[in-house]
Formats: sequence, C-alpha cells, structure tokens
Amino acid sequence: MKRIVSLLIVLLVFSASMGLWANGGSEGDTLHIGVATANFDDKWMSYMHDGFRAAADEFGVKITMVDGKNDPAVQQSQIDTLITQGVDAIVIVSVDAKSIGPILDETDKAGIPLVSVNRIPDEPYLSRLATYVGSDELYAGTVQAEKIAELLGGKGNVVIMNGELGHPGMLGRTKGNKDVIAANPGMTIVRENTAEWSRAKGLELMENWIQTGVQIDAVLANNDEMAIGAAMALEQVGMLDQVLIAGVDATPDALMLMKEGKLDVTVFQDAYGQGYGGIEAAIKAAKGEDLPKIWDIPYEIVTPDLADEYLAR
Repeated sequence: MKRIVSLLIVLLVFSASMGLWANGGSEGDTLHIGVATANFDDKWMSYMHDGFRAAADEFGVKITMVDGKNDPAVQQSQIDTLITQGVDAIVIVSVDAKSIGPILDETDKAGIPLVSVNRIPDEPYLSRLATYVGSDELYAGTVQAEKIAELLGGKGNVVIMNGELGHPGMLGRTKGNKDVIAANPGMTIVRENTAEWSRAKGLELMENWIQTGVQIDAVLANNDEMAIGAAMALEQVGMLDQVLIAGVDATPDALMLMKEGKLDVTVFQDAYGQGYGGIEAAIKAAKGEDLPKIWDIPYEIVTPDLADEYLAR
C-alpha cells in the first residue's frame, strides 16, 4: 500500500510540473494559442513577435510560435502540427495570403478558430476567419502620398519602390500612392520597381535610377527599409537634400534618420499592436466570443516633428 501511495504522489508531482506553461502559472484552464508567423528574420516583424509574447504574458495563455521561413509548404506543415497538438486557436501571419484556403480547410475541419494578422486574404477566405487583425494598407499609401504631394506643392517626378509583388501591403500602399498622384496632374511617376522590402535592394534600385539621369523629386517606398536604402544611395552622390523620401512603418531606424533630416515622411504601422491584438482576438475566438470581421490597428502619419514621440513608444 505504501508503494502505491508513493507512486501516486510521484505521479501528482509530475502532473503538476507538466502543468507549468511558458508564460508562468498553472496550465489548468490555460488556453494554448498557436502562432504561425511568416519569417523570424524580418526586423519589422520582430516587433510584432514582441506583441505576441507581451499579450500572452498579460492574458496568461500559452503560445507556441513557429517560423514559416517564407515558404508556404513549411507553414502548411506547421499548421498541421499545431492542430495535432490541440491548440485552442491559431494566429497566422501568412507567407502568402492567397494560399490560406487549404489552411482554413484544415482549421475548419478541426474546429479551431483562425485569426489572420497583417496580411489580409481576399474573399471568400476573409469571411471564414475568426477575424483579421491589421491596418488599412490603402490608407497608408494614401496619407503617405498626400503628405509628399503637399511638400511638393502638387508638382514633381516621383518614383515608387514596391515591396514584394502581390503582397497585400504592396498592393494597397501602391494603389494609395497612385490614386493620390492621379489626383495631382502636376505629379508624374517616372520609375516604379520592387525592392522586396529590403534596405540593400532599395539601395541598389535607387542607385540604378540615379544612373539613368532621370529627374527625381520624391521617393515613395512601401516600407521604411527600402526608404532607408534610397536615402543611403542619394547621400552617397550628394543628392539627399534634393529628393523627398517617404516610407511606411515608423521603425526606430527610420525615426532616427528622420531626426537627422534624412527622411521626410513615414507612416506608423503598429507591429507590436498587431501582434498584441492577434493574441487578444485569438483568446476571444477560443472562448466563442463574437468578433468584428476586421480588427483595425490604425496607421498614423509621422513627420520629423513627431519623431521623438514615436521613438518613445
């Protein structure tokens, strides 16, 4: 009998130790949220990952976060694994929003709510999500270009640096840019190409455009990393003070350049807020609560006079 009691005590202690979860506390009724991100190596997305972790800590849930390595097949496999692990909800930052259909088929079959963050899918997939947490990309591109149009007095030659072609952020922001330019007859798009969200590729693309000799009055970049690359290229040839530069995201690096007078406009995209909101929405979805179709995290225009304020956030 003593041996049986001892064994039971050991089993109880083991079970209690297994009940501890990554963010502190005892598992019990603790929700387990799977987080399938597109890429661990993306600098801007790292701020979103901080938001995921902070929300998990604050709300007392366990999260399992996996890296899709920008490969749809890898992400699909990871989703399958999270489903097998029996998570209560899944948050996804899609490698490719167009490939979310098969993932939704799997989560629907398993009865697990899916929350998409940052990369909005088209219908009919959007309506099948528990919610989409993100920001209005069209608005970002619109306010970015409106500020540049204001600074140019509605006249000038503009180049557009696109992010990854087909990416929802690229499509929305570029459309916003073009809508504003179309409404300003004195503005002309003289060059447009992709630098794939990269500082290094933004630098290379800007160097190529400079070498053509075309007159450039402003650069509209889909994100800050490409805008920083453009600023570096222009500074190398002594043209930085001749060209207005605008990005999107209001990253710390971009805000520091803005304080140095090397970047004129950015648009704050709250990566941390998107990550935090994604976990909060997933918790509500796991509990069966009603959610809006779109959980909006607003964009905010940032000019040099606001750089310190946004750096302090």
